[in-house]
Amino acid sequence: MNSQSHFFNLLLFTLLLPFSHSSTNELTTLLSWTQPSTNLPTPPFSNINPLDTNPCKWSFITCSSQNLVTEIIIQNVQLALPFPPNISSFSNLQKLVISGTNLTGTIPSELGNCLNLITIDLSSNSLVGEIPSTIGNLKNLQNLILNSNQLTGSIPFHLGHCVNLKTLDIFDNNLTGNLPNELGNLTNLEVIRAGGNKDIVGKIPEELGECKNLTVLGLADTKISGSIPRSLGKLTKLQTISIYSTSISGEIPREIGNCSELVNLFLYENDLSGEIPFELVA
Repeated sequence: MNSQSHFFNLLLFTLLLPFSHSSTNELTTLLSWTQPSTNLPTPPFSNINPLDTNPCKWSFITCSSQNLVTEIIIQNVQLALPFPPNISSFSNLQKLVISGTNLTGTIPSELGNCLNLITIDLSSNSLVGEIPSTIGNLKNLQNLILNSNQLTGSIPFHLGHCVNLKTLDIFDNNLTGNLPNELGNLTNLEVIRAGGNKDIVGKIPEELGECKNLTVLGLADTKISGSIPRSLGKLTKLQTISIYSTSISGEIPREIGNCSELVNLFLYENDLSGEIPFELVA
């Protein structure tokens, strides 16, 4: 076994064992979170003692006063490993950030059992498969950041159950299907960026007009079609509308002029017609 494989075996064993009573089979699964590599572990792993069984001392782990893991943050390290198994054993986890690590495999449905999660950031990896519908169980979730992967399938309508969601970044994947009408339930939503998914189709949901706190709407470089809904004029906090290189048609609704904080309006490379509304230039 090479140095990196041995290190990650120790890492997973010491990290997960104190917080769960795993069976032998489960431990075998945990210890398999490794892939052959000739490279030694890089920071933040290289500066820890793998024999130290208290992960709360490690730089990428934050714990509560009861020594329960609340944050796992690993960024810009080339792990090239699949998603950590048995993630639901971290019942107190609030922040999971594994970004820019070349993380592979799928996002497990068990992630929906981590009911205390506030932030999930798995951006800029090599994840495949669908966004688990079980993420809709996470009522405390505020930030779901999954951009720049290879995710497929449709956007789960179950995300409409994440009533505290503020940021939904799913751009630059391979997602398909329609934008769920249920996104209109997310009245705390501030940012939705779904551009760069070339096979997202259908109309922009009228229900997005209920997301009264929305500041950024990004749907560029998709196959979105139909007209721009007049309901977007209800979004008075909207600062950026980015819906270029799509198949939207019809006129630009004059109601967009009600978006008093609008700074950026990107609508080029579409099939729009008619005049630019006076309300946008007055």
